[in-house]
Amino acid sequence: MEHHAAFDYIRDLLTLPEVVETRHHMHHSIPKHDHLTRSVRMSYHLSRLLRADIRTCVRAALLHDINSRAGTLTTHGRVAARWAAEQGEDSAVCAAIESHMYPLGPAPTSREAWVLVLADKAASLGDIKQFLTGLIDGSSLANRRRLKETDPYYRQRSRRRLFRRQRARYAP
Repeated sequence: MEHHAAFDYIRDLLTLPEVVETRHHMHHSIPKHDHLTRSVRMSYHLSRLLRADIRTCVRAALLHDINSRAGTLTTHGRVAARWAAEQGEDSAVCAAIESHMYPLGPAPTSREAWVLVLADKAASLGDIKQFLTGLIDGSSLANRRRLKETDPYYRQRSRRRLFRRQRARYAP
């Protein structure tokens, strides 16, 4: 992430192992880290526009999808909020994270939570643009293959699928 004013609010979070490993996790067919940092930038700008607390917004944006696979589409906000609370994040950050999937999850109850809802949706559009642009030069498919090898979730799925295929091949 280029140096941006938002960076000052999240500097301490960027070295957390769970944040670092998002560089190797797939999210919307791109690195999850790209989605998170895009969300941070969007949250920074939207928080200024909507007069929300910048620190709360950008910290929630960086953490909102951590451990997302431990939940479902509708519950992963709660999973990430619980993890953030365990890391010492304040209740405003955790509340914003928990409701970031609105309308599929709980309704936002603060200006900061609304900022994260909007920033996450806008970042997801940017993710799609990043992937489609990469289809032109081939980088998207190469990144997707790399992420499937480095992301523990996809490595486990690939092994299970390979095992089923081998078992079916040798079945009587």
